[in-house]
Amino acid sequence: MFWPSFRSSTLVLLLALGFMARGANAGASKAGATTASGPQKGSFELVTYNVAGLPEGISRSRPLANLPRIGALLNKYDIAPVQEDFAYPLELRRELHHAHGSPAFVRQDRLDFGDGLSQFARLPFSAFRRVPWATCHGVIDSFFDCLTPKGFTWALQSLAEGVTVHVYNLHMDAGWSPGDSAAREGQIAQLVAAIRRDSADAAVIVGGDTNILSRERGLLERLLVQAELKDACAEVRCSEPWRIDRVLYRGSPELLIQARKWRIAPEFIDAKGRPLSDHLAVAVAFEWRRRSLKSA
Repeated sequence: MFWPSFRSSTLVLLLALGFMARGANAGASKAGATTASGPQKGSFELVTYNVAGLPEGISRSRPLANLPRIGALLNKYDIAPVQEDFAYPLELRRELHHAHGSPAFVRQDRLDFGDGLSQFARLPFSAFRRVPWATCHGVIDSFFDCLTPKGFTWALQSLAEGVTVHVYNLHMDAGWSPGDSAAREGQIAQLVAAIRRDSADAAVIVGGDTNILSRERGLLERLLVQAELKDACAEVRCSEPWRIDRVLYRGSPELLIQARKWRIAPEFIDAKGRPLSDHLAVAVAFEWRRRSLKSA
């Protein structure tokens, strides 16, 4: 009587353990075959714009009148990194209704107007930080680049649920002298080092006023090659590849990003058809999709 009872109990125990093991293996298999939540693909449009926000009389534009118009027009874009948001940040933001934006610069007792770099977006971005250039050229000449802490900003920008891209907004040294060119060379080295360190496996967009002249193609190529970036203008064979306001980008192992359209945004003009800044706004339409995820 003892042996059959023992054998039956053992059989029940073994069956139970087998069932539990199959359940555990099934759970491990499900966790290993990770599937992405949220949208698998999408699109967005980014505009980069030097808004000429220097003080009235110094600016080549009319910032007090034009910045509110610029802010209102930025609302149609998903992501808007801007440069030279210097003296009138509240004017720029007066008609700008994006849910997410970098805070306005507060001068207080500072002698400068900050780096002039701001970012606005429909969807959230986080970890926003400012990095000044380590090199510059010109204090009383060469566009006075050393009188304000120009540099670049970095932000983790959301494109959709679970989809992010690292956005760099920059304003490089201006001018045509050898000293200006040398400063830009140093700034490119600093930016490349930052991208390699902070965005090693990430999708990246770099937008802004590069001030890289058409005769400095080697500097641009160095940035593209060393940071593994594409020039949106070149990718779509745009008609004005010499422009210093540029949008560069790359995907990542998880995310494919592709520029589909590059254009000079024509709406940034006043009632008389005059540009609202001494730069023209550059807009790029992007498409993105998640790359296929493989089971672990």
